[in-house]
Amino acid sequence: GRAQRGAACLNTRRRQPLQHFTADPPPGEGGKERGLMTRILQVLMRETPDSTYRFWLASCVEAFLRGSDVRSQVLLARGGLLTHLVEGVLHGQSSGNLQTNFDLLGELVKGNPEVFVLLNETLQAVPGRTAAFLQVVVSNLVDSNVFLRAVLLSLELFAARSSELEELGSRYKAEECVLQRFVHCNALRLLRDLMTVISVEEVNQENICCLNTALSLFILARAHGQLEQYLAALRRWERANNKLGEVTLNFLALLKFWKEYYLYRGKDCLSLELSSSILFSEWRTVVDLLLTKLQPPEN
Repeated sequence: GRAQRGAACLNTRRRQPLQHFTADPPPGEGGKERGLMTRILQVLMRETPDSTYRFWLASCVEAFLRGSDVRSQVLLARGGLLTHLVEGVLHGQSSGNLQTNFDLLGELVKGNPEVFVLLNETLQAVPGRTAAFLQVVVSNLVDSNVFLRAVLLSLELFAARSSELEELGSRYKAEECVLQRFVHCNALRLLRDLMTVISVEEVNQENICCLNTALSLFILARAHGQLEQYLAALRRWERANNKLGEVTLNFLALLKFWKEYYLYRGKDCLSLELSSSILFSEWRTVVDLLLTKLQPPEN
């Protein structure tokens, strides 16, 4: 079906095996002995938003999550990190702190259906919290796009492996997931905003991630056979709003920059592949395809 076609773009060699999830705490949680990561986590959650140590502590936790298994994600989420990050996103902070919270939240939820359930519960625990959280996401795409990419790729993985998740007793249900509904209803708007949130004059090593998140949406659209539909919808929006080329030509210039940027950056290519579980050859194929399809029609 469509889920299997969409998952075909994901590199199965990079995937961790799914594990059985229950509502019980992971082994060791709540015990008297606290490990190094638990201590770092507790110090992080005590720091004020303007603390000079917060970024470095968050970087330690993020590095740990990148190399950990799914149960470690659940352990940290249940240890208070998930609620701490959601609250950090909701409360007015500087852009740097907002990006730190979103980046760490992305690593925490990535590919983990149980943490998606916990995030769902956290957002729905307080009336209005879900809408407020999603408003911060769409209003601050430079800060939130890496989190958004983690959500997109995770939802794709869950859809492809829904039968396996059900057999393992996962609590995750796509129809109950607020992030699933949000992405389904706003995919084109998110894509359009990501295509224009930066210009080729503004793009740099710090914000090229916005371009990659937009590309991930195109990669998934192509995998589902919807690429032409997305491109047609973008052009219809440009015509309807009297903004011909504002989205497509801006993104075309960014794609040309992307090709030059990754041409001699082998480590960055590998990092993009590892973080997304999408082979770099797939990224390059979609970029080349878009460079052709986004060209303005000849008069």
